[in-house]
Amino acid sequence: MPGLHRLPRTASLPFYDYPLQSKTIPIRPAALLELILPCHAATRALKTAHFPTGDERPEHDARAQLASLRARRNTRVIASPARVARETAAWIADAFEIVPAFDDIDYGRWRGHSIRATGEREPEHVGAWLADPRARPHGGESVAMLAARVAEGLGFIERANGSNAHERCIVVTHAIVVKVALAHVLGMPLASVYGMNFAPLSSTVLKRASPADAWIAELPHERA
Repeated sequence: MPGLHRLPRTASLPFYDYPLQSKTIPIRPAALLELILPCHAATRALKTAHFPTGDERPEHDARAQLASLRARRNTRVIASPARVARETAAWIADAFEIVPAFDDIDYGRWRGHSIRATGEREPEHVGAWLADPRARPHGGESVAMLAARVAEGLGFIERANGSNAHERCIVVTHAIVVKVALAHVLGMPLASVYGMNFAPLSSTVLKRASPADAWIAELPHERA
């Protein structure tokens, strides 16, 4: 796609958040819809390389890092049902919606377990999951299943936006959700999520001038 910044093809885990170096893709002015996708704050599970359970809290109070989003008025704010996403969203807005479509991927029986130990115990299963978006050896969701519900969530936002010009919406969610959302709106192969890396509290911005236009993406810069 002309003008699209090429994401690095690294072998990172799709659920693991690392800083991402990128260039800013030019955003055309006066967009009909601006969708801001911040990743939730860091958790103990993330720092200790464990699969999340959905009940983790932010490890530190990082509301100061979200001050620029907090200052935005007339903005709709949505959060994943996960506790860390809800608590991150509370730093941005006093009131927000909870939309299950933007929840973290369901890790099934791997929830709460060490990523390293799981890989050592089930190398073939973990290998398959990291190579095939349709694989779900943990009994939870595959990346393809996640992508389908995230696409539904994006459609929900657009339908709700209706004819409200210059609508801004913030969705506090998870790195893997941001990855599949980006692949969906830019028409990238779903396997491309394995080469994307997003850090906690990093924000990806998606804009489009009209429903007939293509989405344009602004990727987060690496944090110092």
